[in-house]
Amino acid sequence: WFFLRRFAASMIVALTIPFSLLISFIYLFLSGKTINTISLSSIAIATGMVVDNAIVVVDNISRRIERGNRLQEAAVFGTSEMFLSIAASTLTTVVVFLPMLFIPGVVGIMFGELAIIVIVTLLASLFTAATFSPMLCSKWLKGNNGNKAGKIKLFSRLYEVSERWFKSWEDFYSRCLGWCLKHKKTVIYGFLAAFIFSMFLVRFVGNEFIPEEDTGDLRMSVYLPIGTRMEESDKVAQRIEEIFKSEVPESRYYYARSGQVTGIGRLMGQASGSHIISAGVKLVPKQQRKRSVDEVAYMLRSKIRDIPGVLKTDVGTGNPLNRLITGAGGKTIQLEIIGHSFEETNALAEKIKDILEKIPGAVDVSISREANRPELKIEVDRQKAAALGLDMQTIADSLNTFIQGSSATKYREKGKTYDIYVRLEEGSRSTLEDIENLSIIAPLPEERTSFATLENLASLKGVSRKAVKLSNIARIYETTVPETIERKNRERVVRVECNTYKRSSGKIIEDLKKEISKIALPQDIVINFGGTAEEQKKAFQDLTLLLLLGICLVYMVMAAQFESFLDPFIVMFAIPFTFIGVILGFVATGTTLSIITFLGVVMLMGIVVNNAIVLISYIGILRRRGMSMFEAVTAGGKDRLRPVLMTTITTLAALLPLAISRGEGSEIWQPLGITMIGGLSLSTLITMLFVPTLYAIFHRKADNAAAAAGGAKQ
Repeated sequence: WFFLRRFAASMIVALTIPFSLLISFIYLFLSGKTINTISLSSIAIATGMVVDNAIVVVDNISRRIERGNRLQEAAVFGTSEMFLSIAASTLTTVVVFLPMLFIPGVVGIMFGELAIIVIVTLLASLFTAATFSPMLCSKWLKGNNGNKAGKIKLFSRLYEVSERWFKSWEDFYSRCLGWCLKHKKTVIYGFLAAFIFSMFLVRFVGNEFIPEEDTGDLRMSVYLPIGTRMEESDKVAQRIEEIFKSEVPESRYYYARSGQVTGIGRLMGQASGSHIISAGVKLVPKQQRKRSVDEVAYMLRSKIRDIPGVLKTDVGTGNPLNRLITGAGGKTIQLEIIGHSFEETNALAEKIKDILEKIPGAVDVSISREANRPELKIEVDRQKAAALGLDMQTIADSLNTFIQGSSATKYREKGKTYDIYVRLEEGSRSTLEDIENLSIIAPLPEERTSFATLENLASLKGVSRKAVKLSNIARIYETTVPETIERKNRERVVRVECNTYKRSSGKIIEDLKKEISKIALPQDIVINFGGTAEEQKKAFQDLTLLLLLGICLVYMVMAAQFESFLDPFIVMFAIPFTFIGVILGFVATGTTLSIITFLGVVMLMGIVVNNAIVLISYIGILRRRGMSMFEAVTAGGKDRLRPVLMTTITTLAALLPLAISRGEGSEIWQPLGITMIGGLSLSTLITMLFVPTLYAIFHRKADNAAAAAGGAKQ
């Protein structure tokens, strides 16, 4: 309404939104899909784009009415004149989303539904703009020709003032185009320098797999020395609950437990044992607190580490199911050390851990292989055991009964059966001496003459005829062994892991790679990055391929529409300047490059060329009507300024709530809005000057040839 100043014309454009979205919901119903965060976000993204086609059509019809055309004639010819342009601009956006339907992996799962909904919505908007909008124009715009605002005195003053504004903008833009055509080299080199400068800013842009949501979920594992009794772990758990109560007033509820983990915790690979405490806090919604969940987690780390006996803490934030969905369990950054030797891999893991702890932004640095667990090892002297007629099965069964217990009988009551286990009382099996004094029942000498000689029997001291002390036939000593041995592709692996705080995972990995390159790795040891870094690498490769494929498809669609290879090539120069706005938006807002923002860059490839298509297409029409290059460019830019501004501003306005949202889950989609607003706004300004100038340069020879031919005829 601000640009058209007509309620009827504005309403015709606005009605494109509900009718296009209605078709999208019909598709959701027919395909059996659901309304979820992906589908709703897709519709929100497409809302600003569905009016673009109707704006171009209604604006062109309005111009024809102003020039004296009849209503039906203006509707028919105004629509047909712009149909190829809006069809091409719609298809350029559609072909960018189309390959998303065939991408495998996490990206395909997350964005396949987004792509198909946006495609359906855009095609619906094209159909609506080509049929519904001109029909309404032929009916509703009746009586608006001539002095449109004169009949409504309330708006007459506003119309006159705004019309002067628009005329001044159009004249200014026309003069700018004229200046650009007279200073082509200055324009080309100036914008090229701006593009090169923006590339130097890339080093300040972080990268990560996917932004972490602030859902108010905070989970932690607190590690005590291995072998800590459950009673001692419970005391530490109570102190952790007291810290939650006093230091986290934003908490809605909290918990702390020690022992074995069951349910979703076991599914997520959460550590468990008598020495490990699992704790968590659920915070109130974001709008009701001042601190973010990361800030609360950072504070709790230092508080809990001060508790005596705590060796390390692992704190996780965000939605606990996200890592399950992406298949990247564990912490944000995981460095895998693959090798057979425990000593070499443990030493290298400790060295890398020390390096990682010094890198800014790395928190909760830990090694997945826990400290060795103490245990008693029993080495049986098989010759002595055989001399007494004892085999390994007898010794193992006896020790199992003494220490762990074995089922001696069963107790039956009311149709139910219960096993009765028998073992030594704790006082007889708690120390090393107790284990050494355990007696294994041995056969009598007359029963074992076939197994031993008199010399063997003479060497056994302190052996009774009925029982043999374990210390006489075995060496018993304390040792330590790994609690678990992790493997990947049948190779032993140990992981050095960490979470991030106020720094992107990509930048931390870059710093870590620089430091690791200075280390001389032992032979037969391989290092690679797993977890989210591995998933990020795969996703970025898929999206890069999608980006290149989208650019090729956009060029092919434009080549078919223009029936030329040159004009689409000129329009494609609008794409590189998109990155200027994207990079500046990233640096200004601290946004990182993730699969979400990468998706926004891919989407921009099909959107930013739309304005250039409408502009170049109209300039071509004017040139075919006999205008010179200078007149066609300046007049075409002047006539197309309003629809270009309208389409751009409506798209930006629809993305603005996405970019400034602060509610729960906004961390995922907010970067997408920032990416598209930054890229679209700046690229539009550059495109409106750079592309027409480039068009004049490439078509200069044809224009000169036409002028020479005209001079020859005269």
